Amino acid sequence: MKKTLIIFALYTASLYQSQTNRFTYELQYRKETTDEYRKSLMNLDISPKSVKFYDKDFADYDLKNKEANQSVSHYSTKTDQVVEREPESFNNRWYRDFFEYFVVKTHDEMNWQVLNETKEYNGYKLQKATTDFGGRSWSAWFSNEVNIKEGPYKFGGLPGLIFILEDTDKNFIYKLINNEKLVADYDTKDFVETHYGKPALPITNEKFNTYIEDIYQNPTRLFSEKIKNGGNLTFKNESVESVEELNRKKEMLQKGIKGRYIYIEKDKEPLFKG
Repeated sequence: MKKTLIIFALYTASLYQSQTNRFTYELQYRKETTDEYRKSLMNLDISPKSVKFYDKDFADYDLKNKEANQSVSHYSTKTDQVVEREPESFNNRWYRDFFEYFVVKTHDEMNWQVLNETKEYNGYKLQKATTDFGGRSWSAWFSNEVNIKEGPYKFGGLPGLIFILEDTDKNFIYKLINNEKLVADYDTKDFVETHYGKPALPITNEKFNTYIEDIYQNPTRLFSEKIKNGGNLTFKNESVESVEELNRKKEMLQKGIKGRYIYIEKDKEPLFKG
């Protein structure tokens, strides 16, 4: 990784010309310190016009679709961390997938405290910085050897690329594990700007939370119409063929809605009652 990143550092001007520079992070995350970690690989794509952060599986499925010359494989985010912005901007478009597809516009300028503490990582000298964001306290380790002021999710604005990022409780841990330079701008319109043809509907975070909270209170209504029209459903390999059977699945559906995402921004997560 070091050799390629040195090339990026030496040829900083070329970073913002015609290619997409892709940095892949390993993300470990959990809701509570006593929980087992979930794990995801995340791509940070930097091109002349945009910075995009999303689950790596989106790109993997997209490659399968391109090879098949049709949309045969779909994927939905496991992290709720699909983000797009202009380079070195704090204005993010946060794409949210929950039955429908939404986009929340946020301004996320962070006040960093850069510390003198340093350490080595894969041959790079990293420097520590701290900030508060999303109801959590964060530590970032960045390298000014790589003159890219970006990082995972909405994090950026430091004098170099963020290699490692974690909150105080270590409930979210990002580590840079790979990078590559793609031959052209990578087209993400099928899985970032839209969700396989489904447009992103503008919404505020407050209205998005209300939408999820309403679904949680009555989750069966999303599926009852299909059953009334003669269709059936399958949950965990169990067929549901009547509204009565569906209603008995309410608690299971609520558990799935409540646990679908571990929200990185604690101060913006939905409040589930009951």
